[in-house]
Amino acid sequence: MRKAWMIAALSGSLCAFGQSEIQEKYPFMHLEANEIKLPGDDDKWDDFLDKLDQLAFEGEGKINVLHMGGSHVQAGTLSQAMRENMQRMSPGLKGGRGFFFPFSLAQTNEPHNFSFTSRADWKGFRCSVSNHDAEWGMSGITTETTDRDATVSLRAYDGENDRYVFSGIRIYHPKRDELFYPVVDSSQFEVDTIFYDERGFTEFRFTKEYQEFTFSLDGKEDAEKFIWQGVQYLDNYPGLSYHAIGVNGASTKSYLRCDDFERNIKSIAPDLVVFGIGINDAYMSEESFKPEEFEARYDTLMDILEEANPDVVFLFLTNNDSYYRRRYANPNAIAVRDVMMKLAKERDAAVWDLFEVMGGMGSVDLWVDSDLARRDRIHFTREGYRMQADLLAYAFERAWLDHIRANR
Repeated sequence: MRKAWMIAALSGSLCAFGQSEIQEKYPFMHLEANEIKLPGDDDKWDDFLDKLDQLAFEGEGKINVLHMGGSHVQAGTLSQAMRENMQRMSPGLKGGRGFFFPFSLAQTNEPHNFSFTSRADWKGFRCSVSNHDAEWGMSGITTETTDRDATVSLRAYDGENDRYVFSGIRIYHPKRDELFYPVVDSSQFEVDTIFYDERGFTEFRFTKEYQEFTFSLDGKEDAEKFIWQGVQYLDNYPGLSYHAIGVNGASTKSYLRCDDFERNIKSIAPDLVVFGIGINDAYMSEESFKPEEFEARYDTLMDILEEANPDVVFLFLTNNDSYYRRRYANPNAIAVRDVMMKLAKERDAAVWDLFEVMGGMGSVDLWVDSDLARRDRIHFTREGYRMQADLLAYAFERAWLDHIRANR
């Protein structure tokens, strides 16, 4: 009975999405290509959709989705829209906030759906900046302070006004004698347990739920600084958590610079990884781009993620149509797509062909004219990111609906 209801609900959602209206308004888009492609075996994809079925129909389990990329992800609009779209597919999918990073304390742009406040001085380092040298975790960005008296308050928003609640929190940081570590005021929080996990975080578990967290620092007398690599909310409910990792300018090579990536990622052990890395790898002349090196780096990243969860399934998002140096249409997007299709066939992964859905080579000009992309012809406007998320969610929902129908 619940499956029949879900089929009706998803079918209604797809109809309400109005893809035909989008096609009429933006005739340059190739919406006939708006589908999840499976070049290889579909068993791993079906297994993931079975987990969605169990969560939606039985209310059991937790699903972790990890979205990795560069500035498209750091900006937050795309990943937040995808988080909302996926959690709206069924009431049973609503989950926690997931992993995020204090970008504002690293002096870089921060999504509007969370905030951090601190009076201490902080300094940020990005894995995408060649002359930066730091201890990076899976976020690919760190922020450091030498202020022993530093305090930080943080909150994350669920929609415009509501705040996400949590009964536990993880503060990601390396631990050594010369480094500060996070502590909480027991008069503010009812703490159940505190421990440091070798995957690279201090975990605080509480006896009640909270909407805001504040911590300070402690350490040995000769401790020098605190290195912060990210934060994750925890709760005790079934649901889908959408984690976002994105750093301005990040490429596959950037994430492979992160020494703590491998141990951090085991704390999430994602069930689905949405790969949006590639636009920065391909930002060069056609002669300079080496597809075989790009493929090898992706292979290494996938090996690391499969070690964290052997059952993980990958979804590649091909590069958007873009320009190189604002003057030349970048044909490397086609080479990137070819590599992703090859990897998807070899690793039984899925592909969503954003490049083709946009309209193919030269279509970014039409997205700019329609106020969906910025004039740098690389990034999107907020409306453009939401459009991208809606189109991807449509393709995802259609694939899930087909799966439910085939297994009812």
